[in-house]
Amino acid sequence: MQDLLRRLDLADLRFLAGVLETPFSLTEDARMRALLDAAESGDAAARASLERQVEKEIRYLGSSEILYWARTVTGREPGVPLEEIVRDVAKQLEVSLPRVGTLEDHLVHVAQEVATRRFAALDPDEQQRLLEELGVEREKAAAFLKRSAGVFALPLLLEAFNAVVVQGLIRTVIFGTIARVIGSQLAGRLFAFLAARLPWWVTWIGPAAWTLSLSWTAVDLQGPATRKTVPAVLYLGLCVLRLRQVTPTAGPPEG
Repeated sequence: MQDLLRRLDLADLRFLAGVLETPFSLTEDARMRALLDAAESGDAAARASLERQVEKEIRYLGSSEILYWARTVTGREPGVPLEEIVRDVAKQLEVSLPRVGTLEDHLVHVAQEVATRRFAALDPDEQQRLLEELGVEREKAAAFLKRSAGVFALPLLLEAFNAVVVQGLIRTVIFGTIARVIGSQLAGRLFAFLAARLPWWVTWIGPAAWTLSLSWTAVDLQGPATRKTVPAVLYLGLCVLRLRQVTPTAGPPEG
């Protein structure tokens, strides 16, 4: 996971820190904020410590406190591996992970599957509006929605629209889903921060991520920790897609 966190922008790490903060557990929120401030001032050592701290918080939230401290006192690395957290999040969101593929492949797969399913759950008028906001002509969007008959697998989207539109749809729907999990107030604040720091990346998201999310059904999650790990995993999936800067794929083949 450290390899992935090293490749992220500091704005990504601050977004993740904002998602992970909670007064109801043993997360070290003040330490993360201090490390973020130091890293933004150019302190390379603070940046490395921040990456380790973000991973530690995610792994802590994905573990029970009893098992976390049991691993700590016995000299083992505390928390559960991110691969296990991704599997748990996928199970919560009813996404089947391919049996092969790297951690980053699985992060992307979860984000893409959630995006297509949530898009399919939208009212047809909202689907039309989202496609138009992403630059699709009204007639083309309407024809696609009629032809698809409610089936929105990623290969069909890529066949119908260019990669920029599909990537924009994934980002918009995933940000809307994150907003639904963490609450519109926190999501709006974190999104505004990203828009100021990474405007080139959020160009295709806009207000649709928040206005559309209001009519979506709530994401049914169990336990407060899951309300942190789910948005963190979804956001990391988006980051991997951005880092790859290529056409989204349907994930590695099963085998």
